[in-house]
Formats: sequence, structure tokens, C-alpha cells
Amino acid sequence: MTSGSTPEEPIASVVILNFNGLRYLDRCLQALRTQEVEGGFEVLLVDNASSDGSAAHVREHHDWVNLVESSANLGFAGGNNLGFRHARGKYVVLLNNDTRVRAGWLRALVAAAESDSEVGAVGAKLMFMDPPGVIQNAGTLMLDDGSGGDRGFREVDTGQYEQREEVFGACGASALYRRETLRDVGELDETFFMYYEDTDLSWRMRLAGWKILYEPAAVVDHVHAGSSGEWSPFFTFHVDRNRLFMILKNAPTGMVVRTFTSFAMISVKNAVRALMGRFGRPPATLAKTNLGAGRARIHLKVIASLAAHLPEMLIKRRRVRRLRRVADADIARWFYSRKLWDAR
Repeated sequence: MTSGSTPEEPIASVVILNFNGLRYLDRCLQALRTQEVEGGFEVLLVDNASSDGSAAHVREHHDWVNLVESSANLGFAGGNNLGFRHARGKYVVLLNNDTRVRAGWLRALVAAAESDSEVGAVGAKLMFMDPPGVIQNAGTLMLDDGSGGDRGFREVDTGQYEQREEVFGACGASALYRRETLRDVGELDETFFMYYEDTDLSWRMRLAGWKILYEPAAVVDHVHAGSSGEWSPFFTFHVDRNRLFMILKNAPTGMVVRTFTSFAMISVKNAVRALMGRFGRPPATLAKTNLGAGRARIHLKVIASLAAHLPEMLIKRRRVRRLRRVADADIARWFYSRKLWDAR
């Protein structure tokens, strides 16, 4: 169901996904209302079957927002895809509900996209809400071991990322997507549910020949992992599984083999730690044993989910690889060294 009014042909549609995020909504929406961009914009709030009264609150206090209500929690991917389908703009901009955009944010994103017709996505400069002045993401990195990384993560902002430039990917917490690009490569992969779906989409865009920019003038303050909690079991399961989904769909065969072999070795190591814990380890190793046992349980769930979705992911891989216009060697030039990342 959709309510509210929108410009007839806005240049941009801002889609905010919400699941029990009532505590964040006023701050997020109030900051959005002051944005200005030539061509106008609409705001759509997709409510993922919240139980905290979010939809009623928006309907009563923010009637300028177009409310889209889902009857079930579709996750980050499914909920935002629902927003894509209701959006009218030339550009669709995803924005997390636990954010506060700064002045000029939307104008800067649109200007970056308008600068080059080959730009498929533009990522914002994400700053931690707390502590202030610390960067969360200045573009998404792809590490050479198949992991994603936030460029500039936890660096004090001293102006080191103040240049508009190409990056591997855009973080979905605040990212503009060209509608033409989504028609070309597809939307977010709903099987991911949440996490890594934005990096997967960026990789597909890159393979199809689209550019992805980072725009430093589009600044957003963000409560990192406000929805699920960083490194909670839920977070860890989806991050571990979806990274493997992404690699299987997009990477060359050699990278797929290396990544899955590494995951198997880590899984065995954690399983051994869990078994050792049954025989009563000394206090000095107890914490490590408990950590291994927890990860072993999560990895078992990951393996089961991978097996269940393997046919689907292989079909998607065939489609992605068949439609690619850019060689894997060109994509690999964007990969960042894991050793350098760990040494930061």
C-alpha cells in the first residue's frame, strides 16, 4: 500500500527501509526534508512489517512521505527492491533509517551521477554518528581474498578522502543507483536477505561495464549496525554465507576455489576447537575454545544454507558470467591486498 504525495517526475527517489526503527525515524526524515535538488525528489519509506508502530507514526507525523507497507519482513534486499518498484525517479537512492544526512547530500549524489552517463552508482561519505569525526565508509573495497571492506574505516577524517573518484563499490547504507543500470544488471539479490547484497550488486555492475563513484560532498552520519548488532550470530551468519554467495556468483573459477577452500579449512579448525572444549580446556584457552564453538555452529548453518541454495546460485552465476562485458583481469585491478588491509 502506498500513501502520501510525490512530485510527478522527480529526478530522484529516496528509499528508506525500516524494520522496528521508530526511534530513528524523526531524526532521519527531518534531515531529509531540508534537502534540495534540481528536478525535485520523493521520499518513500518501506516498512518491513514493523511491530513498533513505525508505519502509524509516519502516517501521522510525516504525511509528506510516501509510505509503502510490506506484509512481511523482506530483509534489506527484498524491502529495498520493493522500494525500487514504487520509485518514480531517474535515480533511486537507498538510505538507512539510522542515518542523518547533511546539507547538500542529495544534490551532490545527483551531480556525480549526472557527470557521466556511464556511472551506474554513487556512494556517499558515511561517518560514524558516534564517535563523531570518524569515517565508516568512503567507498567499498573488494579484498583479494573475496572479502568486502570499508575504505577509510575508523580513520579520523582529516580530509584524506575529499576527491570524487571511482571505487569498486557503493555501500547500500547511502547509495544512488541509476534506474537504467538496475534494468541492465538486476536489482539486489533477495536470497541474501541482508549484508553483502550491495557489494554483489556493485560487482555485477562492474562486470557489465558500469562505473561506480564515491562522492565526498554527500555526507551522512550513521549508527553503524544499528539494526542487527555488529558480530551478533545473525550478523555473522549472513556475512559469512553471503560473501560465499557473492564469490560463487561473480568471481572467476580460481577465486571461487580459493575462497571456498579457505572457508572449509577455517570451519574444520573451529570444529576441532569445539570438540576440544568437550574435554575441559585450561582457563587460558577457554575463551578461544568458546569462540571456536560459536563459529563452528554458525559455519554449519552456513554450509547447510549453501547446499540448499547451490542450484540457484549456479544458475545466477551462469547468467552473470554470460552477460559480462569486462574481463576478470580488469575487475581484479580493483582488488585490495588483504595483507595491507590487516596491517592498517
